Amino acid sequence: MAHIKLTLQEIYKLDTELNGFVNQATGETLSLGLLSEELNLPTKYWLNDLAKTTSSEKSIIDQFKENLIIKYGSQDENGNFSLNMWINEKKDEFDNIINPAELNPLFIQVQEEFNALLQEVKEIEYHEFKLEEFIDVKNRDNYTVFYKLIQID
Repeated sequence: MAHIKLTLQEIYKLDTELNGFVNQATGETLSLGLLSEELNLPTKYWLNDLAKTTSSEKSIIDQFKENLIIKYGSQDENGNFSLNMWINEKKDEFDNIINPAELNPLFIQVQEEFNALLQEVKEIEYHEFKLEEFIDVKNRDNYTVFYKLIQID
């Protein structure tokens, strides 16, 4: 097994490169991910093993972000937490803006704390991949983080 040090941001991106990405608002698939490719069984097995690791890390990152929103945000009547990016906008009865919105300082605080987390480095273990394993993959996506895991002779 091989080891590599990646930032949490890179691990988050690697998870997307492996599993694909769906726009949560529209349901549109933006990327299918490397796991959707036709690959030999051993390669697919080791990619799935890696995806378990990245998905676990992604869940931890998502939970941290959710905790920040709970910490700095406000709860609505249904128990949901949110944090507005803009505050203090006021409009008159004709919907004209009389006081423009300001960037919410709490939103900035969340962004700063979350970005600091994403810069943390973590070592992950994975099965070494060889470039030849992906010779038949023809895809429009660019797997920039995954490329770091490929051994080239």
